[in-house]
Amino acid sequence: MIHITLGAMRYVNPKEDQLGRDHVGWDPNMDDAALFRANRGCWVLGERADREQYALLSSQGTVRQAIEIDHLVPVAGGRRAIEGRYLEAGHPVHDAYVGKPQPVEPTRNPVTYFDSPHAARTCGCGCQAPVTLGWFLPGHDQKALHDRVARIGTVHQFIQWFDHTYTDEAQTMESSILSIDPHSNTKAACSAHGTAAACTPLVADVVLRDAGSDHVEWAVCARWLRENSDATAWLNKHPDAAARLGFA
Repeated sequence: MIHITLGAMRYVNPKEDQLGRDHVGWDPNMDDAALFRANRGCWVLGERADREQYALLSSQGTVRQAIEIDHLVPVAGGRRAIEGRYLEAGHPVHDAYVGKPQPVEPTRNPVTYFDSPHAARTCGCGCQAPVTLGWFLPGHDQKALHDRVARIGTVHQFIQWFDHTYTDEAQTMESSILSIDPHSNTKAACSAHGTAAACTPLVADVVLRDAGSDHVEWAVCARWLRENSDATAWLNKHPDAAARLGFA
C-alpha cells in the first residue's frame, strides 16, 4: 500500500501547478473531496506503485484519507498523479486506517510503501490464494501462462493462434461506439481488461457495433475510458454523457 505524508495546507499558483490546483496539503477544515483534489498528485511514484491498489494520505501522524487507485497518470518532471476515488466509512481499508495513527514511521521521503493485509487480492492465475503485492504469487504468472499455452497446444501452435487471432481481429473487427452510460448492467468484470486485472469499480456501460454484431455490451473501468481513443473521442462529442460519468 502507498503511504503519502502531507504537510500543512499552502497556496500554489494554479497557472504553474500541473493539476491546476490553488492549494495543496492538509487542513482540518477540508472535506474528503477537497483533500483528494488537493493531494492526488504530483508525487514521485516508483515501479512498485503500479502494483498497488490503495493509497493513504497522512498528516501530523494521523491517516486523513484512504484512496482506491484506478490509474497513475504521468505529469511533468517524472512525477505522477492518482486517478481514483477516496474511500468512505464502511470500506475495510478506510475503517482500518482513517483517523488512526499512520502505519509507517516518519521519513524524509513523503512517499513510502508498506504491506497491508487489507490490500490483498486473489492471485491472477486463478488459484484464489491471496496476494498483497502485485498480481501473482511468485512463479504463478508463468504457471498461468503455460496453462493457457497448453490449451492451444505447443508454444509454436500458440504463437500461430495468437498472431492469427490478434491480427485478424485488429484488421476486421473494427468497432464503433453507440452509447456510453453509467454502469448498471450485470457484468462484474471489466470487458476490456478481463477478470484477472481486477478493475474496480466498473464505471460505465458501453454499447458498440462491430463486424460480428450490431449490439455488443461492455462494462468498463475508468482507466479504459481515459485511455481508449475511441471512447475519449465519443465523450468529447457527447458532453452530456461525459458529465454523467464525471468526465466533463
